[in-house]
Amino acid sequence: MSPETFSNLKITIQYFSVILSIFVNLLSIYLIVTKSPKIMGTYRHLMIYFCCCSMVFSILDVIVQPNIQTYNSAFFMVVDVKNRHLTPWIAEVFIGLLCGFIGVTVYGIAIHFVYRLFALERQGRLRYFNTQYLAFWFSIPLLAGTIWFIVTRTAFPRNAPTTEYIRNTVKQFFNLDMEDCVYGAAAFYPLDENGVKFISWRSFIGFSCYLTLLSISFLVILICGAKIVLFTNHSFYLLIKELAYYLMKTLYNNVKNLLEHGESEFARNLQMQLYKALIAQTVIPVFFFLSHSALFPFLPIFEIDCQFISAPITLILAVYPAIDPIPTLLFVDYYRVAIFDIFKMCRWKSARVEGTSDESTSRGYHNTA
Repeated sequence: MSPETFSNLKITIQYFSVILSIFVNLLSIYLIVTKSPKIMGTYRHLMIYFCCCSMVFSILDVIVQPNIQTYNSAFFMVVDVKNRHLTPWIAEVFIGLLCGFIGVTVYGIAIHFVYRLFALERQGRLRYFNTQYLAFWFSIPLLAGTIWFIVTRTAFPRNAPTTEYIRNTVKQFFNLDMEDCVYGAAAFYPLDENGVKFISWRSFIGFSCYLTLLSISFLVILICGAKIVLFTNHSFYLLIKELAYYLMKTLYNNVKNLLEHGESEFARNLQMQLYKALIAQTVIPVFFFLSHSALFPFLPIFEIDCQFISAPITLILAVYPAIDPIPTLLFVDYYRVAIFDIFKMCRWKSARVEGTSDESTSRGYHNTA
């Protein structure tokens, strides 16, 4: 695929995705506000918060329109400032913000897991999610995103060795001159002015910060999932095995068993729906986004070619915010039924208009006969 063809495809998908993301997330917010039962409590605020983050993520993506690629020991995100009519400084800030929202996303998922665990344990710890504590929970993803932003801006800035190191690749894949674009890049073994390879410790430190941030959030997710499984006395071996290969099935079955103790049928059904939605919302970014993003920076350290996954990552980055809210809309009965009712109403109105039109035409024909 030529650079021009891929660029047109990418831009089309990005614009379509931002429109779909805004529509789906606004629909989710409307249903959360109007259709959620009171028993959901402050969890509604968490879901609305996550929807807002998804919309901001998609808007940033369409503004930046990033080009993601690797070359030998480097991985980088390039923005065409000439055709995008952006100043270099603004483009660099937007690159940092877009990367920062990766941190916001994974920490948002972790907080959802903490809430679901507290709700299922029924030990009174759910009070820590009362209204007076919400600002604290909301600040955690923002803090993670801020740290991610700072790391991106300080550890992966533009510099002469990196610019020359990726120049030919940027020209080959994106048909861009380095003077017409800005980037955020980690080049682990760039070349000095004499063409000698050297170690960029700044890139290694920045990558270590990324890895630490991701590890903390995934550790929280795994611990919360593990505690749910351990409630039913699973062995540690089965815990690891099932978390790795049967995440959906394991959590579904064990949460179902847990909820059968001391909960009303109404509460059990609602908890199961929310938890299935949360699992799906975890699987989507882990397997379709974060798994690629984790592999993407690792391979350049060993100078392994992984350019073949750069295009999928670029497109997944655009599509993810649009599909992320869909599991909640599908798994939670209150929202799914409301959506079906809206479609039924639209079809009924359409059929009524067509019927009225046919009747008017019929009457008109009869009168002129």
